[in-house]
Amino acid sequence: MYIGHKLINTSAICLALLSSIAQATCGQPSSHSIEALKSHGRAPPAEGTPVTIEASVSGVFLGDQALNGFYLQDTTDAIFVYAPSLEAVRTPKAGERWRIKGQMGRYRGRAQLERITAVKYCGEAVVHLHTLDELNPAAYASLDEQPVKFTQTLYIADLYNLGRYGSMRLSVGGRAFQPNNGVAAGRRLELHLDDGSYRREPRPLPYVREDYSPRVGDAIEPLTGILTRAFGDWRIHPLEPVRFVSRNPRPQAPSRPADQTIRAVNFNLFNYFIDPGGRGAGSDAAFASQRERLRSVLLALDADVLGLHEIQNNPDAVADLLHLLNRDVEAAERYQAILMERSSAAIRSILLYRPARLSLEQVTRSQNAAHPRDPVAGVFETPDQQRFAVAIAHFKSRGGCPTAGDIDTGEGCWAQRREREARQMLQWLRTELAEPVNRLPTLVLADFNAYASERAMAAWQSAGFVDLFARHIAPLDRYTYIYRGQSGYLDHALATPSLARHIHEVHSWPINADEPAYLATEGSSVWRASDHDPIIVDWQFNH
Repeated sequence: MYIGHKLINTSAICLALLSSIAQATCGQPSSHSIEALKSHGRAPPAEGTPVTIEASVSGVFLGDQALNGFYLQDTTDAIFVYAPSLEAVRTPKAGERWRIKGQMGRYRGRAQLERITAVKYCGEAVVHLHTLDELNPAAYASLDEQPVKFTQTLYIADLYNLGRYGSMRLSVGGRAFQPNNGVAAGRRLELHLDDGSYRREPRPLPYVREDYSPRVGDAIEPLTGILTRAFGDWRIHPLEPVRFVSRNPRPQAPSRPADQTIRAVNFNLFNYFIDPGGRGAGSDAAFASQRERLRSVLLALDADVLGLHEIQNNPDAVADLLHLLNRDVEAAERYQAILMERSSAAIRSILLYRPARLSLEQVTRSQNAAHPRDPVAGVFETPDQQRFAVAIAHFKSRGGCPTAGDIDTGEGCWAQRREREARQMLQWLRTELAEPVNRLPTLVLADFNAYASERAMAAWQSAGFVDLFARHIAPLDRYTYIYRGQSGYLDHALATPSLARHIHEVHSWPINADEPAYLATEGSSVWRASDHDPIIVDWQFNH
């Protein structure tokens, strides 16, 4: 068996354990204090140094489905004991005193006891449970590998790694928002709730029950566990069953209002590629699942106009999506794309509409070099001759930062380019639509890759566009995406004042961002069908 990069003969260790238990005598001095083993700035014992410690067991995570060991605590410090073969002898329990003989070791740079050769139960012991009031890395460092109890209610901030590593990021004070989102709420912690294991893709999934699946925003109270640092992050391994309080239950799709209502939806489909592998689904089976799940979402939304992003830039991919949505539906509910031509980017945005409800009068596309993906717009007319425009766009992402120039200065990298995109798109709308945008009711549906208070959005505000999310959505619900434990909306619905006065409802449908990422490949329902949440805009011109 491997400990880090070291091969260990566990059969030999087990035999040595059984033959040497009697050699461990309780009540004798330890060869080293735990503080000395942890070094704390001083030179630690060399790896392989014989060590004998008598201390209190503070947390047990035995077995290869867990950490394969347990934690020891003395009056000043604590350390992990890697003991994959202790199942052959009496099992330690928290609140017991044990004498351990082994060797000094390290795993990923952290001190531990390993190659255990003798153990002896020495009676009952007192375990010091520390109360953690200050939730910051400085406070964590003083209690490294100690049992702690949190006095504040914690919240789930991010579930991205629940399926991959059995962990979730935490916040305090409620949901944590990206600072540029314009919402003051909870605070993201440099802390993850782990599952007492470092296994990859643990199954069954920790914390998921038949009657409960964790969602971002749910509360955890109280929480007691071993605090440690591993894989670059602070983690808490629970010592008691974790109690979740559902604060963010799964919502139903927003119901469709009266027949006179026009409904438009903005939605990032998370790489809809008909060719398996690469950016899209990894196999034909995964793509089949992705298609059906997205179909369920889009049909439930029941939109007249769909602004969709991250579709493979291939006319066949657009045709495939249309076939998917139009399959087995009445003629009045079928969609048509306003533009099928291929452009130069790997992905594209597409605009779909229902010809039975709207007439298409004009199509225009911006091919300006500022855009990595071409914005598209259509001018529509209702049966009662009300005209309006819908424009869609997907601006430059925040990733792939350059080493100089348009680097991250607080708004993600490429913020200058996104600002140029906004200004160019505004100019395009002013000059290319059939009538001036300040008179033609216009809706912009986009993944701008910019949060509400960033410079790309300031350009739209200066031009008089109304942020419908900010106007209609309560502050604590203003998110469509979660990145590293911070919620926010990179997806936007903007309207000219001439359209904004007719809008009576705006919704997000939080079916994706709040859900564990593993559902993207293992799920079969609408939950985590994408990584962004859709935005729904309803209006009536006679409203």
